Amino acid sequence: MPLYTLITQDGALSRDAKARLAMDLTTLHSDYAGVSKNWVHVVFQDYAPDSGFTAGEPAATAALTLLIRTVRSPEYKRELLQRLWTLFQTATGAPDDRIVVGIQELPASQAMETGQIMPDIANE
Repeated sequence: MPLYTLITQDGALSRDAKARLAMDLTTLHSDYAGVSKNWVHVVFQDYAPDSGFTAGEPAATAALTLLIRTVRSPEYKRELLQRLWTLFQTATGAPDDRIVVGIQELPASQAMETGQIMPDIANE
């Protein structure tokens, strides 16, 4: 279920850089969460130059959002955010003021994968 969506300005990441980052994110998530790599999904979205802004000014802003099921502890999510920040910043080279990393959560009952409602992590 983990779904990573990465948004960067077109050209910020080459095809090879995207492939490396996707593998790094998959490995990190699989190892950290203890889930199979098959469950980890990574999608890149590029936007046109001059279509990103920070503080109202044109900027090559980079954003990473992770969608996961609820029930993880705040400590788990803080550590994961720090690891994701490091991976994403290393890959993009973006300065701190142009990176956004966030986690979105939803109950397992509101997600499907492989044609089935996701199981509750607490009951796995």
